[in-house]
Amino acid sequence: AAARANLSLALAAQQRWAEADVVARESLASPSVPAHAFQVAAYVALKSGLAAQSLEIAEEGRRRFPDDRDLVLRCAEGLIAERQAARARAMLEAATARAPDDAGLRAGLGAVYLHLGDPARARDQLRLATRSGVAPAIGWDNLGVAERALGNHEEAIRAFEAALCADPRLTPAATNLVRSQQEACAWAAFDSGWNRWRTLLDTPDADPRCDPFVCLGLPTSPAQQLAIARRWSRHSLPPVAPAIVTARGERLRLGYVGGDFHAHATAYLMAGLFGCHDRRRIDVRVYSYGPDDDSPVRRRIRAAVDAWTEVAALDDAAAARRIRDDRIDVLVDLKGHTERARLGILAHRPAPLQLHYLGFPGTLGSDAIDGVVADDIVVPASDERYFHERVLRLPRCYQVNDHHRELPAPPPRSALGLPERAVVLSCFNQTCKLTREFFGIWLEALRAAPEAVLWLYVPAPLARRNLLEEVGRAGIASSRIVFAERVDQATHIARLRVADLALDVLPVGSHTSGSDALWAGVPLLSCRGTTFAGRVGASLLHGVGLDELVTESPAAYRSALIALAGDRDRLRHHRDHLHRGRRDFPLFDTPGFTRDWEHLLAAAYDAAAQRGG
Repeated sequence: AAARANLSLALAAQQRWAEADVVARESLASPSVPAHAFQVAAYVALKSGLAAQSLEIAEEGRRRFPDDRDLVLRCAEGLIAERQAARARAMLEAATARAPDDAGLRAGLGAVYLHLGDPARARDQLRLATRSGVAPAIGWDNLGVAERALGNHEEAIRAFEAALCADPRLTPAATNLVRSQQEACAWAAFDSGWNRWRTLLDTPDADPRCDPFVCLGLPTSPAQQLAIARRWSRHSLPPVAPAIVTARGERLRLGYVGGDFHAHATAYLMAGLFGCHDRRRIDVRVYSYGPDDDSPVRRRIRAAVDAWTEVAALDDAAAARRIRDDRIDVLVDLKGHTERARLGILAHRPAPLQLHYLGFPGTLGSDAIDGVVADDIVVPASDERYFHERVLRLPRCYQVNDHHRELPAPPPRSALGLPERAVVLSCFNQTCKLTREFFGIWLEALRAAPEAVLWLYVPAPLARRNLLEEVGRAGIASSRIVFAERVDQATHIARLRVADLALDVLPVGSHTSGSDALWAGVPLLSCRGTTFAGRVGASLLHGVGLDELVTESPAAYRSALIALAGDRDRLRHHRDHLHRGRRDFPLFDTPGFTRDWEHLLAAAYDAAAQRGG
């Protein structure tokens, strides 16, 4: 039995999940099966997408070996996969009460609290685990995640470094480290973190779980992004059932699945689309697994669709069955490889045609996704080889926008801490997108244009300190950097209207923040990147007829920015252009976008039906 359990692990390491599952089951048939065999069989079943079976095996193991710590942890993993995190928490709380010095149990409990969205309690448990000195590397990694969620970036960075000291091959910790360094604008440290991370990519026995979303923001090539996404999907998702596509009915049954149907960028962008769907031709259904914040945008989307189904409490297999029962033709995933995504639902193949849209600007590297929606700018034909899926293109900017969104009156600049007569250069991208190269270009523009100020959204105190140190080293007064605070969406759009120019960045450019600026009448200066994530700004500007603001290199971006910062008339001309055409630009024509979108989905389904899958 022990030998078969080890053989099962070896097969699992080669992604031979079906064989691993068979051998693991055989190990359990032995009359003298050890606890280790139950541990392995539960693990293999879970990785094969059989969460209920995994939990059943782990619970049987616990009945036979009630004091086995690892079987408690396997049970907790199964309960989480079965959407029973509260039970997992209770089980681990009881286990830690019996063995308060067990670092592994405390680390497991901390991981459950993270899953439940309680980083404060997670931090408390993980700190206790790591203080013992024998905590697993993943415990340090999770501590870093909890500290970062609480805004403690310095503590997070220290925890990720400790995780890598405990296990230098733990790729998730290396990925989290470079992400935290980016968020803190700790660019000197980032260089060493990036080199360590890049080395792990080429290390055969390193942990294969390299978060594809974080990798978009690193200086990775399209080929690397494809390899990373495929590796992540192969190790994080169960095997995918093949697609069988048959002729559809007259009314296309369309499903949207995601966790961002609340006060979130995705919902703000898509809200108008749901109301514009042609109900004579399209049956529209939403499957939500995110939080219910009862926000106006959530209520608006819910009122606009034919059916709304909550699947948060269902495990992936049950959620897939629920969608399959609705006989959906095209299922559109809106999360991709972003935080709290559930691509496992799509791995169970609930719909004959499954596409990804909007949430993740790149390839997902998974057989669960048949196509990704883009346009000719973000994914030129020459880049299709870097996509695991078929690339489906819309005739206008791939990014939908809401033509009914608010446009409140702007407040006075003085209320925002901005000088009345200044040229305001703004960037409201997340700080993880900021780079030393582009920040340096912005500082050069400030030096060339004495009346200009830089307006940034930087919530983390550590990031603010690091940026101001960069400003001081450049010999520029700190008073020329203005930090914006977190506000609600309507207030944000109103304040944006006082800016003169929005600044794009690379390698990940402005997405929702770019659309926000253009809707508010603020021109965007962009630099075309080498990946989907770095070309969105160019696509947005094409959608409002401002291709002249798309530069082709950082050097050209620098020249254009310095010229614009000193040319109020040209900035005013661009602003007038945006105000005059707001209701007519293709970027903000939601009814027109919806017609293109519906045609694309119907054509994609019919083409797949002709191919048979």
